[in-house]
Amino acid sequence: MGIFGLIDASKSNLKRHLTRNKGIHGSVVIYIGGMAELFLSSRDEERLYLKKRKGFIKLGLTTPGVDVIPIYLFGNTSVLTVLTHGFLANISRKLKISLTLFWGKWGLPIPRDEKLLYVSGQPLGLPDIPNPTQEDIDKWHDKYCQEVTRIFNTYKERVPMYKHKTLVIV
Repeated sequence: MGIFGLIDASKSNLKRHLTRNKGIHGSVVIYIGGMAELFLSSRDEERLYLKKRKGFIKLGLTTPGVDVIPIYLFGNTSVLTVLTHGFLANISRKLKISLTLFWGKWGLPIPRDEKLLYVSGQPLGLPDIPNPTQEDIDKWHDKYCQEVTRIFNTYKERVPMYKHKTLVIV
């Protein structure tokens, strides 16, 4: 277990964690869009790098007793401004670390005083499928995307900086 309870998000590590730990101790939160998503969102539009990210669904389908619960954190792209220059994105991808400049209140790396709202959606109710087909994975991935979109559209009005935003899944 890493600092702050962080673990590597590799398939083998997640599978080991999910099978060894039960209940709340077996729960994991995966930032599915990862580093790529950091460079996509703006103050006008939320972009989720999600269309090609299906491994978490396959992992859920192939690990008995595991379900996926879609969540959305409103405010995470408004509390800090991130420099998304292509050069930094390219270096970050190559080095597999996030290199960027960010600022908030008073031009410092201090988050702005903006409302944050964390919303969890409905569990998908994943079945146990030891060898899922691509059709199985796509079906449950689509359900995940639909639930994230529902969460966003239902709750965005509650956060002032999000009322005008649209959600785009890329």
